[in-house]
Amino acid sequence: MSTFTKQAAQATRNLRAEIKRMATRAAMLKRPEVKAAFEAFPLTMRRSVGMSVASYSNTIYINATVRGLDSFKDAKLTRLLERFMGSEWTARVNEYTNDTPNKDFHFERQVDGFTIHVSIYAYVKSDSPLCRIVVTGVTERVVREEVKQIVCA
Repeated sequence: MSTFTKQAAQATRNLRAEIKRMATRAAMLKRPEVKAAFEAFPLTMRRSVGMSVASYSNTIYINATVRGLDSFKDAKLTRLLERFMGSEWTARVNEYTNDTPNKDFHFERQVDGFTIHVSIYAYVKSDSPLCRIVVTGVTERVVREEVKQIVCA
């Protein structure tokens, strides 16, 4: 058997194995836990909820953006967040202080060998009287960076 034939056979085996892994990841979408996570979003939001399956891991991503909030205590947001506050979910929050007050709420849940990852991106109105970005201090940093180049004899 030629080297090419051996390599082509190996590539074919690898491709078939990847097809099986992809089918397994696609089957995760049919799990009731995934449907429940999707349906935790209000009916009026579901058209804008994104859902995807990771290419190289057993993770399902569900995400939505909530804009135009008066504050992060807005009932629309708090009711949504409460749906993912159960003990089966692990939560974390990222806060951003760029142009508009913005927080990303992330929730993860492990279910029989796969992960459901829900992200809710919340944006407060830039002119909200209840929530704004304020400067609370200044940090100065001095950066020292080496400059390198390749020198060959």
